[in-house]
Amino acid sequence: IMRAINHINPVKATRPDSIPNRVIKECKALLLPYLGPLFRATFYLQYFPAEWACTETLVLRKPGKSDYSAPSAWHPIVLSDRLAQLINSCIAEELTTMCEHCDILPAHHLGG
Repeated sequence: IMRAINHINPVKATRPDSIPNRVIKECKALLLPYLGPLFRATFYLQYFPAEWACTETLVLRKPGKSDYSAPSAWHPIVLSDRLAQLINSCIAEELTTMCEHCDILPAHHLGG
């Protein structure tokens, strides 16, 4: 969880009703004792809060485009819940580690 928090961009936006990234980064020592049990309970109870699954997508114009009727002239920005992003980051890291340990990733696999 600490590695996931350390990788958070403090100025990146989250959903309006979510905890801001800067707060999580600045308060990680206070939050960590609560996040671990919360994330473990998510697996133990097999419950993923519906609020965590909700996202908001903002569609912004790309500057300098001559034709805004083309889809490529727009840029979607997806805002999601920070706690959901954190738990997903932890799961992805754990799965990657397990796949590397069991040597089941193809040799040409790149990225996470």
